[in-house]
Amino acid sequence: MQFKRKEMVGWYKVKQLATVGLKALVSTLFGNYADRRELQAALSGPEVYNFSEQEDIWFDYVADIGDGFNSVYSVATLLARNQLSLGGIPTNRGKILIMGGDQVYPTPEIEEYDNRLRGPYQAAYPQCEDTHQPALFAIPGNHDWYDGLTNFLKVFCQGRHIGNWKTRQKRSYFAVKLPHHYWIWGIDIQLNSDIDQPQKNYFKDVAENSMEPGDKVILCTAEPSWVFKDRYRMHDSFDRLKFFENKFIYHYQFQLVATLTGDMHHYARYAEMVDGQEKSQRITAGGGGAFLNPTHNLNQHLKKIEEEHLELKAVFPDVETSRKLAFETLLFPYFNKSFSFLLGIFYLLLAWVMETDAIYVSSYAEQLTEGYAGESLMYELSQLTTLESAMRAIFRVMIHSPLSFILCGTLVISFSWFADSHVGKIKHLWITGILHGLFQLITGFLLLWLFSIINLKLLGLSLVSVSQVSLITFEMLIIGSIAGGVIMGVYLLISSLVLGMHDTEAFSAIRCPHYKNFLRFHLTEDELIIYPVGIEKVVTDWKLVSKEEEQPVFEGEPVEAHLIEQPIVIKRSLHHIKREAIRR
Repeated sequence: MQFKRKEMVGWYKVKQLATVGLKALVSTLFGNYADRRELQAALSGPEVYNFSEQEDIWFDYVADIGDGFNSVYSVATLLARNQLSLGGIPTNRGKILIMGGDQVYPTPEIEEYDNRLRGPYQAAYPQCEDTHQPALFAIPGNHDWYDGLTNFLKVFCQGRHIGNWKTRQKRSYFAVKLPHHYWIWGIDIQLNSDIDQPQKNYFKDVAENSMEPGDKVILCTAEPSWVFKDRYRMHDSFDRLKFFENKFIYHYQFQLVATLTGDMHHYARYAEMVDGQEKSQRITAGGGGAFLNPTHNLNQHLKKIEEEHLELKAVFPDVETSRKLAFETLLFPYFNKSFSFLLGIFYLLLAWVMETDAIYVSSYAEQLTEGYAGESLMYELSQLTTLESAMRAIFRVMIHSPLSFILCGTLVISFSWFADSHVGKIKHLWITGILHGLFQLITGFLLLWLFSIINLKLLGLSLVSVSQVSLITFEMLIIGSIAGGVIMGVYLLISSLVLGMHDTEAFSAIRCPHYKNFLRFHLTEDELIIYPVGIEKVVTDWKLVSKEEEQPVFEGEPVEAHLIEQPIVIKRSLHHIKREAIRR
């Protein structure tokens, strides 16, 4: 299929921020009124997808996928390989591929699905009717939900192909039966909401009519609610997850062996510890292609989850690397030119308004140029030599200029609202947003003072000359953009490294395409083995070598994969061994 190779999403592009913000608002406000899951339930029965008729099975899990081509395609090529050696261990391509949420960024238009997901996966593993076609199942993340699941249902719930993987599900949630009493359950949490009644009915029917006590469940959900519960002061998604587990897993005496999720774009494995042994796994593996999330603010023990003793066992990238990457936020103006330029425009607008309003509030009576009636803030600033006197002159204009006051207040309030105040190591972090806004404001004032001295005093330009107006415009837009962007980067760096907040905002600013991951599973009669696959550096020099309309071919350096940690082995329980012995 034809598709466009996309760069990684620029989350600080002004147009992008507005579009995503609007879609998120609309989907949150009207999501319950446009919930297509009830229609899915009405049109399809409670189907169970059976893969249990074999002695062993390989299957893969990948999440947070459809972003920049280089990272998405690098991961897809590994998933497509018939065999992949990991630390000298040969592993096979999965007969099932589970996509764990956020299959496309930033919003779920069908063109984005084509360009950021279906196109790269088709190129990596072309559709071929003459070969075995692995089954594909997906759960929606918040970005898939921004259109009320309209395009998610078209892509994943109508028996279509994504490359040579064939979609099988009819709803946005599913139950897959594996050999040896294992199951994969994928649930749809719909923008952090309660699980809908048709979905509850579906899993109740599966539990009562298709499963037996002691069966093992691998649960796939769209966010690491155990981490959110620990880090956020007001977050109840883990309570809803536990409600589901208690009502539909533990109530029927099933065993939850692992919970898989994405949403945070790194690898992090927490294990529930009982008497020094690992009872179950909670694994975040959101490394399918989206920008990297840091790992340095994850707590070793999740103290707020009293009912489970969750201990952090492994992360990728490691904490030291994560901290080093955080310093790239200092290059914020380079990575995010649009947002930085917006700050420069604000500085210019504020200077323009204050200079205009100074005519009415200045205490000086001297006319500056022939034919110019009024006083000038810039001229006054050009004659001042101390910071105190300059700030006093600016403040005098600001408090007598309603529009200037509104602009200044809007800036401070906006950055206060931006502050991630529900997470972090201390309370009342909204104050950091106010301080950030004030620093941005003071930067604009200092630039106005500096450029007044340079243009009017040192260069001797006339205040109303074309050359001076052009120069101050250039200075504010270029130098102001850089200065405002650097302050934004410093704020994000301090927030992430010191205050433990703004992890997503900081790392989305640098758009790191590397440190990807996915999970590979091998289920045999005796054990379930989980292989955490890491890609330290994705290939960035893919070249199109065949321009066939339906099947483009790309070549580049080999994608190098490794084991993030030693394979996680879950042994078969004695309960099942005894039960099968009795049957025989």
